[in-house]
Amino acid sequence: MKLTPAQAALFRECIALTMESHDGDAMTELCTGSPRRELENITKEVAHVPEKESGTCTFTLRQLHSIYAGITHAVVALPSEEGFHIRTGFYRENAIELANSMRSTVHDCMRSTS
Repeated sequence: MKLTPAQAALFRECIALTMESHDGDAMTELCTGSPRRELENITKEVAHVPEKESGTCTFTLRQLHSIYAGITHAVVALPSEEGFHIRTGFYRENAIELANSMRSTVHDCMRSTS
């Protein structure tokens, strides 16, 4: 998946917020589909995206689900638009659109391989 620096930062912040919100591994896994160590692996993967240019990251379907869940969690956990933007660097509607785009892309890929 090709990510801009801003998208990589959004992924990192949403995953960090999710881990901060759930102190136990069981709750983190319930909410994201992945244990905490897997979320840490995702964070390490997106950390390789350069600050000034886009980079490519490879994610499993499970990791994509965790990223999607992290974004949707942030939308709910940060109720004010200002707080959301300060924390993530994104406007809420753009983060929602990115999550929807990820979902649509995976859906289209799954249909084309069936």
